[in-house]
Amino acid sequence: MIFSNQTNQNKTFSAGIYIRLSREDGDKLESESVSNQRDILQRYVKENGHILVQEYVDDGYSGTTFERPNFNKMIEDIENKKINMVVTKDLSRLGRDYIKTGYYIENYFPEKGVRYVSILDGIDTYFDTTNNDVTPFKAIINDMYAKDISKKIKGVLKEKELKGEYLGSYAPYGYKKSKTQKNRLEIDTNVSHIVERIFELYSAGNGFQRISTILDNDKIEPPSKYLNFSHQRETWNSKSIRAMLINEVYIGNTVQNKCTSISYKIKKKRKKSPEEYIIVEDTHEAIVSKELFYKVQEIMKGKKSLLATKHDFLFKGLMFCHNCGRRSRVCYRKNIGYIDCSLARGKDRKCKTCNYNYNKFEERTLNKIREVCSIYADKNELKKIYEKCKNDYESLIDKENNNLQNIQNRIEEISKKIDKMYLDSVNGVITNDDYFRYSKGFIEERERLKKEKKEIESKISLLKFKQENNNDDENVQSIINEFMKFENPSKKVLYELIDRIELDEYKNIYIYFNFSELNIIGEQVGKI
Repeated sequence: MIFSNQTNQNKTFSAGIYIRLSREDGDKLESESVSNQRDILQRYVKENGHILVQEYVDDGYSGTTFERPNFNKMIEDIENKKINMVVTKDLSRLGRDYIKTGYYIENYFPEKGVRYVSILDGIDTYFDTTNNDVTPFKAIINDMYAKDISKKIKGVLKEKELKGEYLGSYAPYGYKKSKTQKNRLEIDTNVSHIVERIFELYSAGNGFQRISTILDNDKIEPPSKYLNFSHQRETWNSKSIRAMLINEVYIGNTVQNKCTSISYKIKKKRKKSPEEYIIVEDTHEAIVSKELFYKVQEIMKGKKSLLATKHDFLFKGLMFCHNCGRRSRVCYRKNIGYIDCSLARGKDRKCKTCNYNYNKFEERTLNKIREVCSIYADKNELKKIYEKCKNDYESLIDKENNNLQNIQNRIEEISKKIDKMYLDSVNGVITNDDYFRYSKGFIEERERLKKEKKEIESKISLLKFKQENNNDDENVQSIINEFMKFENPSKKVLYELIDRIELDEYKNIYIYFNFSELNIIGEQVGKI
């Protein structure tokens, strides 16, 4: 390729050639490669008698942003008057954001006395040519191209996410990327047992910080250090423990689409709401059982916190107010604990107080639990409970499926109404202002229903899982036997037995057990 030399202009420029390559912009490796651009630019500078001062290469940086290390170095050299000419293969190499690209060509370069040349576009700001006049339009086209490419890439990635392909840059702790199957996870046997241990420790009543301390004392490397991140922590922390405990990846599900870029020009991420996540079940081997995972989620909701504090007690985290449903507190007066509702405090009391002596409560409750366990320890009685639960689960699942169908029907009905209003606005039947005013309420209702639909789907999945695992009578009996064996049972055993205990203002106690699944069905088991 021979470039025409402007013989009527004898000025020699100190040139900097700028090279950029980004697959994110849809660049083809062969035609836009660094070496290809370098050959064209060096030849141009040499054949036109200029001095090549510096080469600036940004490989892997999108043209939609100007925060590129070597582009910034080029600007720094312009400020220091090391170069007074910038040459690129085409305008898109300089940038694909038409606003900022236009700023550099129309404002910055002229102010600094810098000549800009885009070889293939025929743009040369040193000469007044018609090619220079179309520069803004070329910049807009490049910007539109970048936007289109961004949409296509997002579409491809979403399709992969819907198929359950794992697209993360690194595998979650406990897993590694498969070498035989692209975008698939497989268990990392070096640390998978650590993940299991974390779930078991939490389900046994240990909090985030306590688990962190246990792992640190056992000299176990934290994830950032094990995975060799650039920023490494020397110790475990509560935040990483919590993130692991709520991550469905450990039961074999791939969860993605948690955040998105604000725009194709701005790489800052915006977090999405959980109902927007893309979850594909059973994409890889699980590390923890679904039963253990769901137990942990119940604890995470605050139903069964067993953490020790200054004043620790056996039923901590299991006591709730029968009137308002909030967690009950234990207040100490002269070293004697009294149970009360957290809303029954101050001048504006929003709930009724019970003011129950904790020691008496513990004694009466343990006696009642032993009484119930002595009945259910009988295998025949236990079998009757399972049969009842099986029927109740089927009834509950049918009920939730009906609710789900009703919500789906309403969502479709709302969508049709919104579409009709839009067509009416297009055809001039209603104004655009009326369309936005009328549709706003429908759109808000549809979003609320979508969220409700997601919650019901999760509830149905949990019910089905519990229905399938409802016949573990040996496990239930072992828990009951362990409880009956000790005069003062551990909090771990109580957690296995009890879902929640409620107290009312009349000092009545309501116990909801786990082993008969009555807490799910909502039947009151006992009243003292």
